[in-house]
Amino acid sequence: MERMNRPDNILVYDEMDLKLGIKSSLPHVKSTLALAILLWECSDHPSELIYSTQNGDETVMTEQLEQWIIDYLADICDEEQISPDDLIAGFNQNQLFKSQMEALMVAFELIWKLAKVSFVDTTKAASAERTGGVRFPKKLMYSINIDIIHSVIRGNENAYCRVLLAWTGFNVPTDPECEKTLIYLLTALSEGAVFKLTDGNRDVIFNQNSIYRKLLETADAVDVNGDKEAKGPLRILKSMLSEGMNPYLQYSNGKVTVATPNSEKLEDYQKRVDTLLRLYATKVIGLDDLEADTEGISLDDLEESRISSGTNILLYGVPGSGKSWTIEHEYCRAESHVERLVFHPDYTYSDFVGQILPDVDEEGLVTYKFTPGPFTTILRDAYRNPTQEYILIIEEINRGNAPAIFGEVFQLLDRAVEPKREQDVVYPTGTSEYGITNRYMATVIYGDGSHKVRIPSNLSVIGTMNTSDQNVFTLDTAFQRRWNMRLIENTFENVRSSLADAVILDTDVTWKMFCTTINKIVVGNKAKMASAEDKRLGVYFVHENDLKYDENANSTDNNLRGEYNALLRAERDGDLTPEQKTRLYEIREALKRIRKFPEKVIKYLWDDAFKFNPQDLFDTTRFDNLEDIIRHFVFSYGRSRFDIFKQTVRDTFFPS
Repeated sequence: MERMNRPDNILVYDEMDLKLGIKSSLPHVKSTLALAILLWECSDHPSELIYSTQNGDETVMTEQLEQWIIDYLADICDEEQISPDDLIAGFNQNQLFKSQMEALMVAFELIWKLAKVSFVDTTKAASAERTGGVRFPKKLMYSINIDIIHSVIRGNENAYCRVLLAWTGFNVPTDPECEKTLIYLLTALSEGAVFKLTDGNRDVIFNQNSIYRKLLETADAVDVNGDKEAKGPLRILKSMLSEGMNPYLQYSNGKVTVATPNSEKLEDYQKRVDTLLRLYATKVIGLDDLEADTEGISLDDLEESRISSGTNILLYGVPGSGKSWTIEHEYCRAESHVERLVFHPDYTYSDFVGQILPDVDEEGLVTYKFTPGPFTTILRDAYRNPTQEYILIIEEINRGNAPAIFGEVFQLLDRAVEPKREQDVVYPTGTSEYGITNRYMATVIYGDGSHKVRIPSNLSVIGTMNTSDQNVFTLDTAFQRRWNMRLIENTFENVRSSLADAVILDTDVTWKMFCTTINKIVVGNKAKMASAEDKRLGVYFVHENDLKYDENANSTDNNLRGEYNALLRAERDGDLTPEQKTRLYEIREALKRIRKFPEKVIKYLWDDAFKFNPQDLFDTTRFDNLEDIIRHFVFSYGRSRFDIFKQTVRDTFFPS
């Protein structure tokens, strides 16, 4: 029987981030909207329009678009004596060119749903303009809402273009009725927008319909300021209301009231808005059963648009050398989707990939179904979002039995080094070279249990490994060869000065000096210590907060331990005065801070790095156990804290 050409199942698109917390603001929203509409009208109604080009740190209108807009508005400009140079100069000052992209996204995507906004360079994050004054070329991908606006404009194109030109800041006479019509139309298009304000300790998520209802219920002004700084769409709501872009509302100093000319019409309008929002909330029955994330989307389409950023990287080095810092700053971008795991001896394949677990339904019947683990989940998300970058970070990868945890998916770590064609599908570089059979994973990822499972090319797997770890699992050669290995050098070259030059408590010794000195001794112990280099202190082994000194540890007779013990005895005997109670609290808090360094660093040196030869670093003639060492360090002052070390070590810290 001949197969009929029929539509595919409904597509389910990625959910949009409402960006309710973005601080970017967009002044002159009316002017910005007006120019976006004019640019579409003058450029023969495209679905996508690159409208700006680089000019130093700024952007300006493209040359082609300049000519189009000049030609399109020529009659009006001749009548109003606006020169082409003045026209373009005025447009180039518009917020369409001056504002950060995130602010434009809030307006065009979330408020009016008029267009998607993106950089021409699609590798840039949406936050690329958040810091600094640099602006980058952008494009608008228009929605059908621009067609709705056009259907109104075409009825009297000259009159409506005059209104839009006036909105952009040019002094031209306009028809008030045309301006009113545009405002009514833009208001209707904005009714689905969502805003957030803070009310005391709670967040209120609302739309304009919420304002209408509150005004109709109470007849009192509605406060849209909230108790904290306005962010995201709320900023634009305040701007649009202050510019008179909602004919039913008037705004002043954060307070909204009913606009007098339309006070009698608001109740009926609010009911129509309410009906619209209810219709927007329509749910397609049976959509979940269709696995609509992938139904109607062919594999060819996904792989053709998939980015090729995926790789396997294993960062290794001594503890605190900066492996996690390197991942965060060199491999993860602002728009990357990142999941982080930590392997440990009890971590299993079931934890990582997934397992079959009992499930009790509403009627109490027990069934068993596959519950995906984090690896399967991120595979699914990366597969269904081919243009987005996903990163799975596995910390301490050798503290678990990695080959056993990966199981058969270990085979997926082999990545294709060039595009790979299989059954008329071309997989991009970075996709798994070979697919595996796992019907449980395949059902979750593809909605088809017979599908071969692969790591998509937009998913990277990054692991970290401390080379000094003992009693952990080794990574065999077959496992390691599937990774790009990278040694993270243990050097102070790129460490922030606030850490490198921080003084350890009150000792006059900086962290850089201490770490460098100790590491030289560690490396010099190769004959007595297996893998001596792996026992070094990492440059990020401590944080600045671990080194800060609390002045409350100062004692009038330089005998903190004596003062502390006396206060403890008084506390046990119930004889503490209010002043002594306060002083005891101060000392306890000071000791908590002072103990951070010895309990983290000195303990590591005694228990691990110099476990079998403590005499090579410590003065074991005076201190033969860790308890004595910690006690002396904590209750001493200044340089005497380092009396725990051999004289040769102290001489390095304090040369004569």
